[in-house]
Amino acid sequence: MTKIRWCAIGDSFTYLNDHLDETGYRLHKGYLTRILEKLQEYPLVLDNIGINGSTTQDWISQPIPEADVYTILLGTNDWHHHIPVGDMDDLKKRTEGNILGNLGILIDHIRQVSPKARIIGGNPVERADFIYLLDPENNAMGSYAPENGVWLKDVSATVLAAYQAEGVAAIDLFTRSGFRQDNVIRFRRVRRNGTYENLPYPDYLGIPYVPGKDEYPYPEEAIGLTYDGLHPSDEGADILAELFAEEFRKVL
Repeated sequence: MTKIRWCAIGDSFTYLNDHLDETGYRLHKGYLTRILEKLQEYPLVLDNIGINGSTTQDWISQPIPEADVYTILLGTNDWHHHIPVGDMDDLKKRTEGNILGNLGILIDHIRQVSPKARIIGGNPVERADFIYLLDPENNAMGSYAPENGVWLKDVSATVLAAYQAEGVAAIDLFTRSGFRQDNVIRFRRVRRNGTYENLPYPDYLGIPYVPGKDEYPYPEEAIGLTYDGLHPSDEGADILAELFAEEFRKVL
């Protein structure tokens, strides 16, 4: 049986599939591995080239290997780093420096390397305050508020529209995955008036976290669809995998 080469492009969501140690083994199986398990009837061979912390800008000059199917999951870091979204004209003109233009360039690179390949694209999902389990100094705000005046939900909607305009098989992960502020993390452990409390969203908003002084705010019992406010837990990864597997079955 002829192997079907699958190349996965993405940020930490994708990268961590092969680096479970960097999740403190809170994640036991990433969404890519789960896709493979759900599609055992297909002879898929995975090439995971995800780059931890990457934005669409990082993929402008990244070498792309040949494959039969590509998946793309990018955008949440662009939002956090205030990379402009751009518009459909930027997508059409391949304007470098904004999300839509960058995505257009990436899609061109894929099609130049593998003209007959199918491409499946997903958009970013909701995120709570991210606090890295292994380095609490590495943290970022959740999507319950805008970054630089831009909402993550609007970035996700625009990314989805760009994929559709490019003829890419688009998955609306933002809407269909069910990631919400009240379930990405079950609660946040906060210190207030010298004592710790476990508060659900939105009760913990506005209570600061002090790295090196406060306890890590997401103990294991706080894990929801993410294990650290950002990265999918086993439950979250399985949801993403099911949505991607559904689209794989269509394109294959």
